[in-house]
Amino acid sequence: MNWGIMEIMKNTTQIGNQAETLACKYLESKRYKIVERNYKDRFCEIDIIAADKQYVCLVEVKYRKNNIFGGGFGAIDNNKQKRLIRAFLVWLSNNSEYQEYQPRIDIIVADEAGNIEHLQNAIEAS
Repeated sequence: MNWGIMEIMKNTTQIGNQAETLACKYLESKRYKIVERNYKDRFCEIDIIAADKQYVCLVEVKYRKNNIFGGGFGAIDNNKQKRLIRAFLVWLSNNSEYQEYQPRIDIIVADEAGNIEHLQNAIEAS
């Protein structure tokens, strides 16, 4: 029975990777440069770091079949927000070439049909 759990985890990971790839294509179509994907530190994983002429953005990607229970945006609780902010601060301190950019945290939600919702400046550091 353990193989069933592993299969579900594998499929969840594959779906997450596909949603991130879709989000990258969307961002590139909006003239963002994808700087990094799946950055990991001791605080959490950052799905995408993207930059345009003015902003360097941490992009949290969520996949949802539907918006029941708040959809993808509702999945980012206060603890997750704090972890993302800390991870982004660490990333920024290690990537001095982006120090002049305005930092921003965005959320992208992809659905089963390939639709994208992009919420810019979704999380503010306090």
